[in-house]
Amino acid sequence: MLTTLPQEEITLLKQNLRREISKLSGAADNNIPKYICINNLNSKLERLEEIEKILSIDKYKIVFIGTIGKGKTTAICHLFNLISDFNVSKTKKGKTTNVIETKELLSTGGGKTTICEVIIKASEKTYIEVEPYTVDEMENLIFDFCDSIANRDNTQSDDKIIISTEIERAIRNVTEKIIISEEIERAIRNVTELKITSKTVNDGDKKNTLRTDTAKELFNESGVELLKKTALNNANIEARTTTKIEFDNQKNEQEWIKNTFAAINNVELKEFAIPRKIYLYLSDDILSGSNLSQFDSVVDTKGLDENAIRKDLQKYVDSQDTICLFVTSFNDAPEANIMKLIGYHLTSKSKDFHHRFVTLVLPHKNEPKRVNGCDNDYDTGIQIRQDEVQATFKNLNLDFFQQNILFYDSLRYYRDDDDVVKLNEGYEEHVQADKNEFIEAIAGVVERRRNILLDEIKAIKESSAKIKNSGALTESEIKAIENAIKKIKDLRYLSKRMSGFLFDTFIDEYVNKYYCKVYPAWNTKHAIHRNFGYYEPRDIDIYYDAKVVAEGIDENKMLKKFTKEVKQELEDILNELTCANESLKTFIPELVKEFYGLYDEFIDEVGTEVEEEATRKLLPRSENSDFWNALIAEKGKENKKGETFTGNVCLIFERELEKETNLNTFLKSKAEYHWEKLIIKILGFFGEK
Repeated sequence: MLTTLPQEEITLLKQNLRREISKLSGAADNNIPKYICINNLNSKLERLEEIEKILSIDKYKIVFIGTIGKGKTTAICHLFNLISDFNVSKTKKGKTTNVIETKELLSTGGGKTTICEVIIKASEKTYIEVEPYTVDEMENLIFDFCDSIANRDNTQSDDKIIISTEIERAIRNVTEKIIISEEIERAIRNVTELKITSKTVNDGDKKNTLRTDTAKELFNESGVELLKKTALNNANIEARTTTKIEFDNQKNEQEWIKNTFAAINNVELKEFAIPRKIYLYLSDDILSGSNLSQFDSVVDTKGLDENAIRKDLQKYVDSQDTICLFVTSFNDAPEANIMKLIGYHLTSKSKDFHHRFVTLVLPHKNEPKRVNGCDNDYDTGIQIRQDEVQATFKNLNLDFFQQNILFYDSLRYYRDDDDVVKLNEGYEEHVQADKNEFIEAIAGVVERRRNILLDEIKAIKESSAKIKNSGALTESEIKAIENAIKKIKDLRYLSKRMSGFLFDTFIDEYVNKYYCKVYPAWNTKHAIHRNFGYYEPRDIDIYYDAKVVAEGIDENKMLKKFTKEVKQELEDILNELTCANESLKTFIPELVKEFYGLYDEFIDEVGTEVEEEATRKLLPRSENSDFWNALIAEKGKENKKGETFTGNVCLIFERELEKETNLNTFLKSKAEYHWEKLIIKILGFFGEK
């Protein structure tokens, strides 16, 4: 929250800047020093307005992002007191006993448990709201499920050679991957009443469990069309119109949350549709002793799978009022998926993502004690692993605060012997201390950001005073600027600095090295084709993927790689001005920061236009498209000798992107156009065009 003192200081400083800009603008002479001063002060004014908005944030969103099955939901539940003791039945060696066990109120498990993003907020009363899939979307999901049942024995394998049993098993693990997530399949089975049932039968002294897949049996008996018809009739999706359910005060509130959330997450309530998002509002009674109310909300995002760079996460990464917690397991920290996602964003120097990024490492039990060199000491193991994570970031040239690498083990003081999770006696204070330490660490992230911004206000004030009191530039300084302007003008045309053939690799990178490898399963590709490139249940958006690939997943890929050298050359020209001329140290650093922003804007604009062009080229997104029909027809098609499903799909895809204006050529032209715009804006700082 922006307190009175910084607010008054910012207001006064903005007034002074506007006054000085007006004074300079009214001066009769038009020269380089005048333009530098005006543009520099304008940049400071814009930055002050941005800082003012950030400092005015009252409460932050805390967003947990991580790979499937790494413990995000469990950590959230324990951190914010969404746990309770329940009477449960446990069977061991054929004997069933009733025990008391600590359980999370949200659905947890070995991953693939939560069906969608969950937003948790403090409220006056407890209730749950859902943002549902539409009737048409649910119908498509049901049909996808039916198709997955029909094709479960069809691997559509690309491999026609003789292979070992082990390799065959590995291939089948990839090719048989269900096109819809396990969470969605579980929900659809409940909605359509086509469940997998289990029955225990006695075979002499042995007991065997027989599992029956109702959907598979119906398909085997009657075919896929009757399966779809039955599923749709059973689902009664038009009647699923309820979106909100409130705690009725008829039972224990924790128990109500656990049971109702599970029912909505699994879509066991006939009046609810499959949720796209779940909003959980919690009363003071539930939040007693919890720190949730000090945040705007806590968000449990859908787990990352093959594609870590997703459009649905972009809004949180870009939001100034959001702290992003990238969750990773202890032994693998930082995991490949997390590194890929963090790296993609941290290459943007102007956006200060590292101020809001946290790597949250989740140890399990005594993992820190097993770290090499820790001498069986838990805290030493944590420190060693933190240093290792920070070293990984440094080796990848990624800016990351070591204080933003946090650790939390929600079950550190719990016993799980006899398969019963229960807090060890006498450890209540330890558990609370760990939670307090974590919340204080998050508060520290916010406070560090605040202090950095307050220091920036002070620096703006001091440099503004220097500009106001500075005299005219010397002849040698003006000459140095003129030489810099000439060098910058020489960088105006990107085509003169790099070969056009570099861009000829884009379609290949996008289709063969990204699309076909990020989504390796043939039936996943088929689901994408049937949905014309955008498959929301898996957060797949191939148009956004085109933007990501065009920009470059990291600074050594595509546009970021192609422009790295010329970008550095421009940065060096600006920094040389600062080194060579003392009085220019007041002006040029501001311009370097502005250049970082302009470069990031350049990358984003080119990527966005490629995304829009890919969308246009692949229209119409309907059955009227020859392109999409051709891709859809590849399913089950008998291939000629040497052909494969993936190979044919890639070839069709490539040819479509090469039609009319080749997408490689489009990327090249847009890169050249927006780079020239960047150079013009830099020259404008000096009053040049």
